[in-house]
Amino acid sequence: MAFVIRKFQDNKTVGDKLREMRRLENFTLVEMAKKTKIHKRYLEAFEKNDHETLPEPIYTRNFLKTYVQALGGDVDYILQQYEAECSTCDYLKHARLPRQKTKPIQFLLANKYLKLVALGVFSLLIVGYLGIQVHHIITPPDIVVLSPSDGMVTEQAILTVNGKVDKGVIIKVNNEEVLLGQDGAFETEVALEKGLNVITVEGQKRYSRTTKTYRRVVLEQAAGTLGQR
Repeated sequence: MAFVIRKFQDNKTVGDKLREMRRLENFTLVEMAKKTKIHKRYLEAFEKNDHETLPEPIYTRNFLKTYVQALGGDVDYILQQYEAECSTCDYLKHARLPRQKTKPIQFLLANKYLKLVALGVFSLLIVGYLGIQVHHIITPPDIVVLSPSDGMVTEQAILTVNGKVDKGVIIKVNNEEVLLGQDGAFETEVALEKGLNVITVEGQKRYSRTTKTYRRVVLEQAAGTLGQR
């Protein structure tokens, strides 16, 4: 469509000129809305100079440009007049709103709420951290017994029991405390009796519950050789 520069009376507003162009082209607002993809209420607001209904200035100017192009008008001419008529339109919406003074109490309340929220979050973090620490303290330790295996059968009257735990755990084998190495390893010897022997390995941290594990070992040895080592 070729653009046509139309002559208008200077006393006519942008809205008057847009309405005149549309009627000369024999279009309705509904038809122009479909053609330009601009909502009908915005086109109607342009023609009625209803600046309050129009969207943000950047969208308003783009809509106006599209509308004028669709009507075959001079875009620069219409935009210049629109700027002249609406030099302060960008601020009208804010100016028309009743100004509310922000009371100092509002700042104080907002600041108070922020502090309460921050305090609440911090408290939750502290409680969570303490909960994890308490859980770690009271949780029974894990004991790894490397030797002997459960159900072992041996002919040796002296059996080596060894394993590994975390540092700080007190280990007892058959109620006898065993010293830990630097890496948490422990080792001790147990004298077996003929037949089934149940070896108890128990571990406990300072404030935790006790963990117990058992190893059943069978000594197959003649009664006359039990004292020989």
